[in-house]
Amino acid sequence: MSRRSWVAATAAALITVTGCSPEPAGQQPAPADAGPVMEDTSAAKTAVPTVTGKGGIAGALPAAARPTRSPAQAGDLTGQAIPTNQWWSSALTGPRTQPIWTHPLAVRAADAGVQISGAPVTGSANAVVTPFLPALTLNTATGAVQVAGYGAFHVVLRVGLAGGGSVEITLVQGSPVLWMRFQGAAPALTGAFRDVGSSATRARLDIAGGRWDVIGDGLTFDGPSLVGSGERLAVARVPDGADQASWEQAGTGDPVVATTAAMTYDAKAGTVTQTLTARRAGGGTGVWALLPHQRTGLVAGPAELAGSYPDARGTMTLVSAGTVRVRVPMPGLLTAVPQVPLDAAAGRAVRDALNKDLADPPGAGGSYFGLKELGRLATVAEVAAAAGADDQRKQALDRLRPQLVDWLTYTGPADGRYFGYDPTWGGLIAVPAEFGSQDYNDHHFQYGYLVRAAAVLAAADPQFGRDYGDVVDLIVRDYAGSLAIGPASGLPPFRAFNAYLGSSAASGFAPFADGNNQESSSEAVAAWEAVVRWGLVRGNTDMTRYGVTHYAMEAATARMYWLGAGLTRPAGYAHTTAGIVWDAKLDFATWFDPKPESIIGIQLLPLTAGSFYRGPALDRQRDLGRDPQVWGDLFAADLALSDPQAARRRLDAGVTREDSTSRAMVRYWVEALVVLGPPQPGVPAPVGSLTFGSAEKPRVVRSPTG
Repeated sequence: MSRRSWVAATAAALITVTGCSPEPAGQQPAPADAGPVMEDTSAAKTAVPTVTGKGGIAGALPAAARPTRSPAQAGDLTGQAIPTNQWWSSALTGPRTQPIWTHPLAVRAADAGVQISGAPVTGSANAVVTPFLPALTLNTATGAVQVAGYGAFHVVLRVGLAGGGSVEITLVQGSPVLWMRFQGAAPALTGAFRDVGSSATRARLDIAGGRWDVIGDGLTFDGPSLVGSGERLAVARVPDGADQASWEQAGTGDPVVATTAAMTYDAKAGTVTQTLTARRAGGGTGVWALLPHQRTGLVAGPAELAGSYPDARGTMTLVSAGTVRVRVPMPGLLTAVPQVPLDAAAGRAVRDALNKDLADPPGAGGSYFGLKELGRLATVAEVAAAAGADDQRKQALDRLRPQLVDWLTYTGPADGRYFGYDPTWGGLIAVPAEFGSQDYNDHHFQYGYLVRAAAVLAAADPQFGRDYGDVVDLIVRDYAGSLAIGPASGLPPFRAFNAYLGSSAASGFAPFADGNNQESSSEAVAAWEAVVRWGLVRGNTDMTRYGVTHYAMEAATARMYWLGAGLTRPAGYAHTTAGIVWDAKLDFATWFDPKPESIIGIQLLPLTAGSFYRGPALDRQRDLGRDPQVWGDLFAADLALSDPQAARRRLDAGVTREDSTSRAMVRYWVEALVVLGPPQPGVPAPVGSLTFGSAEKPRVVRSPTG
């Protein structure tokens, strides 16, 4: 990082943040206003990527690191590098599909037919669940399922029908309408419905007290079936509280044929704006069901519609539009640990913690725990730099370098740690694989640690970046998407991020009835922080903007859906926070431990300079309801976001540790906030800037953008 001082454009007191190393060659400042960052959907064939420099990847994987499933239902996507971790990923592996949740509908290709659900949510103390309750079914058994195409937030499934022919179903996130095109078969639906005023082109059905519409040609009732004479049907769940005339005018049978998503960063305003576009065959507009984060950040333009849908994330409201724009704040992403003037006692405490960090034995493990150790050492080095502890900084970097190099090179089958290419799906697998990462689980969680560590080392040693940067670029592209670094063969256009939900998903193949899920929202945000920081040291403006925009959106949805900020939870749920957010439910739980400390704490790691987005800790402390029995250091750091003095007292009294968290970072974080006051991430700010303290006495911290 460059040794620069910054002058704040404010009358408030300014804490100067200086860098900790010579500026790397080619380094560029944080991106200012520029063109949109698109969610790429272009195809790339599976092929081992070419790597230059000293780094390398394996062209084949050992049996234990190969995916346990293949894209057996890839259909028209066969031979391509295919997105995993999506809401529709279960359609790729077979047999048939799990429920695919579009918000507000859900569809499942089951043995007995294609089933459509639009059930309300049910809340309990520790969960909010959306049951899959088939309301309508294509009244024939299904055969093979194939993915015929996809966009930024839609997918087309081609389903064979046992009686002959097939049906193509277009599913669009945020659409209460789904479209079906039959080939070689007559359109027919069954269900426990009651006719409430149908015509030849619109069947109006009451199903279990809810209203459904079916749009098509020549619609007639044949006993328990609704049949059509044309080749197309559109099926819609009518919203609760809808005005029938305006709904029927806006709720169209005109199918969506393409979806795109783009984000732009406005550095002056400190905001990121997402533009979602659904192009229809007839070129018109249609109904959008907006999730709470979209409603909160909606840019004026779409026409409001009456009605709503229940959803586990929160009530969905309606607009009519062709394009929807959503604006979220840039919540103050510092790109370095700030150099804050501490008193002598605090400085000694930080140096003592650094020495204890460096006395720890080297962390061991594979794709998760091994890469977390890289992140820990990088954090130790950053804190040492901010504290002026040059010897400790050098020790941390000297330990980090050989471990990073080990991961970024491949020396042959006897190599113990490396990345290899998977030609089955098109992706990079870290060996040894942990937590199912060979099935593309958790790539963003895991690989983000390595990418941030590489950024820290490359900032200190530009030659490292030149020697091994090509492999790190590929690792970024594996989880972030093809446009993060520009076109390259062999990897999919996107993986973890979901444009409509505004958040990432952790399961590679989504083999669950509740859809896909994500547990650690904080590791997802940290993965985008890592992209920003690597883009800066690489001097890659496109990558940096890609990371900035995704960091802001992921942070906004993490605060709302996982941490509960600005959100009214469905009735019956007894907590503000959630441990796992699924497509169809949310759980106050984790995959690994039922303790409240784990459920909340998994939203608090890793602790980095990019962690200030979380905001005040009071709701999380209330959900915890007791002194933490484990991971006390994370909760002390979190408490400092609301009450730094109380956090210092807790640290001084002694806390339990999360092993991968740097003691020095926790101490420095708390002591810095004692000086600065709590952060104000709700105040929009450009990358590298964050306001601390009160509205009466704000302090603006700026980090070097390189």
